[in-house]
Amino acid sequence: MNLRTAAIAVTLSLAAGCSPANVVPTPFARPAATRRTASMSLLHAAVGFSVDTPARAATAAGEGITSTILYGGSPDPGSALERALQSHGITVVDAGISSILFYWECHRTHTVVPPPSSYSYNPYCRTDESPKIATEAVALAHVSHLLDRDAKRSYVAGYWVLDDWVWWDYGSGRRLLEKIHKLIAQKTPGRPAICGFGAGFGKGTKYYWDPGTAKNYSNGGCDIVGWYNYTPFGRRKPSSGANYNWSMHGLLPAMARTLRKYGWRMPRTPLMGIGQAWGGRYGTRHYQPGITAAEIQTQAAAFCAFGADIISWYAWDDSGYARGTQTPNNSQAVASGIAAGLNACKTGWASRAERL
Repeated sequence: MNLRTAAIAVTLSLAAGCSPANVVPTPFARPAATRRTASMSLLHAAVGFSVDTPARAATAAGEGITSTILYGGSPDPGSALERALQSHGITVVDAGISSILFYWECHRTHTVVPPPSSYSYNPYCRTDESPKIATEAVALAHVSHLLDRDAKRSYVAGYWVLDDWVWWDYGSGRRLLEKIHKLIAQKTPGRPAICGFGAGFGKGTKYYWDPGTAKNYSNGGCDIVGWYNYTPFGRRKPSSGANYNWSMHGLLPAMARTLRKYGWRMPRTPLMGIGQAWGGRYGTRHYQPGITAAEIQTQAAAFCAFGADIISWYAWDDSGYARGTQTPNNSQAVASGIAAGLNACKTGWASRAERL
C-alpha cells in the first residue's frame, strides 16, 4: 500500500463499492502440512510497515513488531537502521519489488494502456516516473539485481511484491509476478512473495472492494496474500472513526470469494491482515477517519478470527503524514491498539493450534 497511489485507488473504489454480504467472518482450519514452505518464516509474525529509522525500530519493538516492510529496500549491512532492527529482533520484508512493478505499470499507463479519455490526467501516476523500466525483461533484470543483493542479507525474511494497481488494466501483472516468483525461489529460496490487495470500509456495514483487483493473483506468483483495508481517504474535515465497519463485516468474505475464483486457498497460501494504524490529519488538507485503541483492536481481531496467520499495520512512516497525524510513533492510543490487537491474534492462534 504505497500511499502515493493508495489514496487514489481507495477513493475511486468507493464509487464502485459492493454491497455488504450478510456473512459473519469465521475461523478457517489449516493443517500445518498444507502450508507453503516459503511462508513459514513469517507465520504468526507482527509486521509493521516502514519502520525505517533506529528510533522507530525501538518504538515498534516495544509494540511487539517482529518484522518490517520497507519500500526503500533492505538496509545496507552495518547501517544504523540495520543494526537497530537486528538489535530489536526485527526482520525485513523488502518491498523494492513492488516499486519496480509500479514503475513498469506506470510506464504502461503512459504508453500501452492510457487511462480512459474521461480522465483529464493519469490518476495512477502523473508522469512516466521511470521510463527505462519499459519491458518485462528490464523489470526482471532489476528484480534479479535486488535478489542478488538480498541473498547475502540474512535479515531479509521475504518480499512485498504487489501493491496498488491501475483499475483499467486488471491482471496485467499476473504473468510478471509468476516470473518474479521463480526468480525468488531460485535466488533466495525459502523467502515468501507477498501479494497485496487493498479495499476500504465505511460506516455501518458498508465496504468497498473491487473484484478486478484480484486478477493479478495466481498460485504461481504469491506465497502469502496481504489485505490492506482502511477507512476512506480524502475527508476535508476531522472525522472520528466511530460507527465505521472496523470488524470488516461482509468485506473479508467478499475478498475471499473473489480470490478463490483465481485459485487462492488460505490453508496453502496464508493471509496477512493489514490494519489501519494512523488517523487524523493527512497531507495538507485532508483527514483520515479514526482512530482509537478499540478500533485498531477490533480490526486486528477480525482479521485473525477470519483466519489470518500474520497481522500487520500501516504505518510507522508515510509521505502523507503531517503534524498532528496519529501514528504508532506518537499516539498512545495507536500503540495500545496494536498491543491489544496482537494479543487478540496470539490468543486466537494458540486456540487454533490446540484444535489441530
